[in-house]
Amino acid sequence: MKPFIKCSLILMNLIFILFYQPSYANTKNETLHKKPSTSLLETIQIRGIYDSVVRSLNDKRTASSISDVINAEDIGKFPDKNVAESLQRITGISLTRVMGEGKRIGVRGTTPGQNKTYFNNQNIASADWWISSQPNRGFNFTMLPAELVSSLEVIKTPQADQDEGSLGAAINITTHQPLNTDDGKFISTLHYQYNDLSRKFDPQFSSLYNWHNDTRDLGILISFVHQERALRRDGLESWGWHNENYHKNTQGNLIPTKDQKAHLTNIWTPGGGGSALFQQNRKRTSAILSIEYQPKLDWHFNLTGLYSELNADNTNQNFLWQPNNVFAHSGYISDYDIIDNTLASATYSKVPSDNGSEQPFNTSMEAIWRTSKINTFSLALELSHQNTIWHNQYQIGLTKANGGTSEDNTSQWSANTDFSVDTRQYKNIKTTYDIAPTNASAWFISQVRQDSLDSVDQEGYLQADFERPIDHSLISGIKFGTKLRQHQRKFIRIRSTNGHYNNIKNQLNWTLSDFSGAMPKDFLSDIGDDSTLKNYAYADTSLLDKAYQDINFISADEKSSRFNIKEDTSAIYAKINLEGAFYNANLGFRLINTHQVAAAYKRIASPENINDNFIWQATAKNYNDFLPSININFDLNTDLQLRFSAASVMARAQYHHLMPSTNYNVTQAQGFGGNPSLDPYRANQFDLSLEWYFEDAGIFSIATFSKDVTSFIEIRRHQEIHEDILMAIDRPINGVGGMLRGLEINFQKELLYGLGFITNYTFVDGSRNTKSQIDTVPGTSKHTFNLTGYFENESFSTRLSYNYRTEFATGIGEQITDDFGQLDANFTYHLNTHFSLVLEGINLNNETTYIYERNQYAPIALYQNGRRFYIGLRAHY
Repeated sequence: MKPFIKCSLILMNLIFILFYQPSYANTKNETLHKKPSTSLLETIQIRGIYDSVVRSLNDKRTASSISDVINAEDIGKFPDKNVAESLQRITGISLTRVMGEGKRIGVRGTTPGQNKTYFNNQNIASADWWISSQPNRGFNFTMLPAELVSSLEVIKTPQADQDEGSLGAAINITTHQPLNTDDGKFISTLHYQYNDLSRKFDPQFSSLYNWHNDTRDLGILISFVHQERALRRDGLESWGWHNENYHKNTQGNLIPTKDQKAHLTNIWTPGGGGSALFQQNRKRTSAILSIEYQPKLDWHFNLTGLYSELNADNTNQNFLWQPNNVFAHSGYISDYDIIDNTLASATYSKVPSDNGSEQPFNTSMEAIWRTSKINTFSLALELSHQNTIWHNQYQIGLTKANGGTSEDNTSQWSANTDFSVDTRQYKNIKTTYDIAPTNASAWFISQVRQDSLDSVDQEGYLQADFERPIDHSLISGIKFGTKLRQHQRKFIRIRSTNGHYNNIKNQLNWTLSDFSGAMPKDFLSDIGDDSTLKNYAYADTSLLDKAYQDINFISADEKSSRFNIKEDTSAIYAKINLEGAFYNANLGFRLINTHQVAAAYKRIASPENINDNFIWQATAKNYNDFLPSININFDLNTDLQLRFSAASVMARAQYHHLMPSTNYNVTQAQGFGGNPSLDPYRANQFDLSLEWYFEDAGIFSIATFSKDVTSFIEIRRHQEIHEDILMAIDRPINGVGGMLRGLEINFQKELLYGLGFITNYTFVDGSRNTKSQIDTVPGTSKHTFNLTGYFENESFSTRLSYNYRTEFATGIGEQITDDFGQLDANFTYHLNTHFSLVLEGINLNNETTYIYERNQYAPIALYQNGRRFYIGLRAHY
């Protein structure tokens, strides 16, 4: 046992002996054991929008820290289809959407990986299916249907008894508990979703049943959700933007060169791009089992299990333009236009037959089909014991997520053709090809691949908490505890090695016409113009899949990306609750020890396709964090509260940044690697909030916050020696610090009986100090705005919601995601006491996602995901 854990246990025993009083109780202690009084707010039966607003505001008002809460309108009925999309309605929340669905959230200008998500106050594991994804500490919300959730709480100012790991805020997802739910409660919904891009109807089913015995000391709740979604994403893409130098030849054509004295230097140049059609069939099945048992008044047991599985098979077909291929094989540029030092328009040449390689082509069409599946599992046991004075709680649990893409099949079809690319028009990429993209017989097979990705994210924990009231004029109670956690993240990507052109040119004589499929006629119908490539030879991936069965793929680990990271953390905390006539407060500290072991392959020789040129190595790091916190809440009058908080917080580095490995190209003498010696993000934060509760469903609040970040993790280029060669290696380091400051305004009011609105605005100013300038902080939108209008009566309820956020840096190179606003609506008609008709619309304004790098002449992606409509029936008894 580590010395730190021994010290923790000794400290716990000393405090327990010091404060334990076995037999007598004071007035406050007696109050603790009395059955809580039933107030009006506690007896409200949550049936509609108004009542959920009342309950959410009451939870916010009575919280010990600055937080925001969303409660379900009714059991099994949350205001959005996706938990992350409900969270976006809260001040300070920024939503990241993928394929038109909310996936991850950032809080107060932080990235998703800098915020922790908890399931009933404990960590929940997360995985991703995308073959090119990097493991993220942020939770993947596509794994958790909103129907399973009772309430969401965003805790913006920490307390000592809250787990560490959040730079922005902690999000706690709460589920329904059996003994607090009516016996025999049964709810079932059947919806059909329609997407106006995929043009398909998909079933959505959920059901909840609760039982408890006559003595109400044993309860069992079961919830089940199955959802299918056929999605389609139309897009224009470009990637690999980089600075390039060019010589001009006698004909005025541009030839790329490394010469720093070239005619044109540091021209922002694309590496490739295309018109991409992505389609996916998602099937998500989720279930919760909760067992609650209270044999005596002083003992309470709760066992909750969650399992969620997502099947995410998909295809992606992209007709490419590839300048990097042209440059690498002695091609050149003509008819160019450089704007703002960016190559905004150019014609790229064919590559000559004597280009120095056996590659006789310069661009391609790519057809990909994948078999993908991920799952998330959580099992938690909680035991509570109330003796004469002490309330003791013990928790043990395990959460695990795994999966990815078991087959990632790629076919590439190529030709040697002049082509042009024009990005001068806003939100458009115009292309032309001398060989027609629709001429399938002219595009021949140039590459076949069969790759895979698997990842595991798991955590086990033990926790003990001890709490008691104190009969003192200033101190109302104390709480202390300890927690042990073991977290592990494993990542492995398999690549096939024998499918390149030189391996298959004498074996496969395929052309794209051998596998022709039907291209959707409405592809990119709302994007670009007549010069945008919207029709090309399309592959039937089912035919390709059959042909791939005859290919003997040789596969190997992609050793440069494989890792196994273990984090053992032990924490102790102590907290004191203070209470006076006009205030209440809590102050305390949390002391954490983190022992990290990061293991990965280290490359020791070339070439990289030989296993003996790698060795497995592990690097250990140990660090401590002392996190004090204080929250003070002043009751200025019966309706007005002033809150102040100060705390030290931390968030651990992303997993792929901690890899002790380096991937490089010997010929180019450059590469990239990880850094297992990275320290976490650390910050000191201050919060001030004024909240006016002027009516049951009304609030006006204004809050300010400031986070002084000690060090941001940034990518820095170093000169390193590998294989006796001096190379330029990009590696993450603990860089300079910076600030996150912001303002949050929240206003909610019922205008007339049943008619009301909820609106909020967030301003965040994020900056980090570099040697030459102040850079923006990734994930920070300066302005975020939400507006929801609602109306309900005995017959129906309706809600219209709009969410808007301004542009933000993605953290990848100089990429910027442009402004985004989305309109959603809900209409529910109560047919009778037990049945309701539900209509919903998601992204009614058909908003597109636009990402660019450095300036608007360098687009990265323009995506359209379409509108989603739901119609269904809900039964509740």
